[in-house]
Amino acid sequence: MKAYQQVANQIRLVIEEGSLNPGDALPSERQTAERYSVSRSTVRRAWRELESMGYIAWADQSSPTVVGPSAWPQKVERSAMGRVSSTSQPGFLSDLMQAAVSPARYNFEIGMPDPDLLPVADFQRIMHELFSYPSRDVFGYSPTSGLNRVRQALREEYLARRQFDPALDQILVTAGSLQGLNLLTRLWVNPGDVIVTENPTFAGALHVFRAYGAHIVGIPIDGEGLQVDLLDAVVRRGPRPKFLYIQPIAQNPTGVSLSPARRRLLLEWASESRLPIIEDDAYGFLSGSPPLAATPGSRVVYLNTLSKILSPGIRVGLLVAPPDLIRQLVSLKQLSDLHTSTLSQLVAEGWLRMGDVDTHISRARAIYASRLKTALKVLEMTRVLSPFTKSGLGFYLFARLETETSTNFLHQEGSRQDVLFAPGEPFGAGPADFRQWIRIAVGAQPTAQIETGLRRLARMVEHHR
Repeated sequence: MKAYQQVANQIRLVIEEGSLNPGDALPSERQTAERYSVSRSTVRRAWRELESMGYIAWADQSSPTVVGPSAWPQKVERSAMGRVSSTSQPGFLSDLMQAAVSPARYNFEIGMPDPDLLPVADFQRIMHELFSYPSRDVFGYSPTSGLNRVRQALREEYLARRQFDPALDQILVTAGSLQGLNLLTRLWVNPGDVIVTENPTFAGALHVFRAYGAHIVGIPIDGEGLQVDLLDAVVRRGPRPKFLYIQPIAQNPTGVSLSPARRRLLLEWASESRLPIIEDDAYGFLSGSPPLAATPGSRVVYLNTLSKILSPGIRVGLLVAPPDLIRQLVSLKQLSDLHTSTLSQLVAEGWLRMGDVDTHISRARAIYASRLKTALKVLEMTRVLSPFTKSGLGFYLFARLETETSTNFLHQEGSRQDVLFAPGEPFGAGPADFRQWIRIAVGAQPTAQIETGLRRLARMVEHHR
C-alpha cells in the first residue's frame, strides 16, 4: 500500500469510528504531514483519495471538511468537471438555502420577498381553476423553451413593463435565472477562460463561474455602479474575456444601480469591443429604468426571474437572446430537466394575466424602500457597521465591519443568538476580497424586526471587537 493510501486509510478509520463528525475540519496540511511523517504532497493525495470515496469535501484553498462515513462500497473517481467544482464554495449556497427555512427570529441571510406581499388569494384562484378539470395542458410535458402562452404572458405582462419587447422565439423559460446563467456558462466557458464581473457581485453567479473553471476578473463598483472606464485595461492586458456579467439595477449585494451616464458608456464600450454582456435584471421591477437589453442593437443576453417579485418557490425565470442562441441553450436544457415545471409556468402565467401586477409592484417598491431606509438609520447609530452606500434599491445592505473580527466567527455566533446574515467573502471575485464585509437582507423582515435585529447584531460585533 502506498504512503498516501496508508494516510487516507488512517483518516478514514478516525471518521468511521466517530472521532470526526460531518462538518468538522481536518487538521491542516502541515499538521497532517507531521502527524504521519509524510510530505505535504502525500497529504494532498490522501485527501483526494478520501474525497473520491465520499468521506470529505475539499476546496484546494482550505482544509477538507468531513462529509461522513461513505455509503459507497468502493471509491468513485471524480470526473474532470467534479475536480473543477471543488474550487467553488458549495457550502455558502447550502447555508443560504438552509437559512430560507431557519426559525431564527432575525433572519437577514437570504434575499426573500416579503411573505405579506405574496398574492395568496390570486394563487388560490389560479390553482382552483387549473385543478378544476384534468388536462394535458396542466399535468403534461412542456416544450423545453416553455409553453407559448407562458412566454407570451412574460412578454406582454412582465417584460413590457420593463419597456422591453423581444420576439417570442427569443424567450426561454428557465427554472430561475441561475439556471439560465448556468446554461450560458456551460455553453461558452472552458476551464481557464476569463469572465468579467462587478466586484462584489452575486455569489451564486461566482459559484457557477468557478464550477466551470473560469478565471474571474472583478471590476470595482462605487455609488454609480460598475467603473466602466476600467474595462478597456482588462480586455487589452490578457486573454479576451468570454463575457461581462452585470446587475445594472439594485445590484446584489450592494443595492447600487448603474448611473445613466455609465449605462451609456457601457453600451458604447460593448459595441466597440464586441464583448457580450449578460444582464441579470432580478431586481429591475424596483426601478423605472429599462434594462440594457432593451437598447436596440445591444449585445446583451438578458436574465430575469419571478423569484423576487412573486415567489422563489415556483422556480420560474426567463432568458432573452437571439433565436440561434436560444436553440443551443434549449439543447443543453434538455439534458438537465427537459423543461421548467408545467404547473409552475401556468401559475406564473395565471398571475401575470389575472393578478393586479401594477399594484403589486407599487407596493413592493414602497415596502422595500422603507425597509432599506429603516436599516440605514439603525446602522448610522452604530459605530461598527458601515454601509457600502446610503442610497440603493433592492433587498440588501452591504456593510463593512469596523473591527478585525472574523465574519465567519460572527456568523456562527449570530446563529446562536438568533441573528443570521451572509459573510461578504463569497461575493468577492478574488479569494481575499470583502472578508470584513457582510450582506444584510432586509426585504422579508418587518420594520420592528429590522430595528431590533440590527441593534442586536451591532452589539454582537461590538462585543467581539
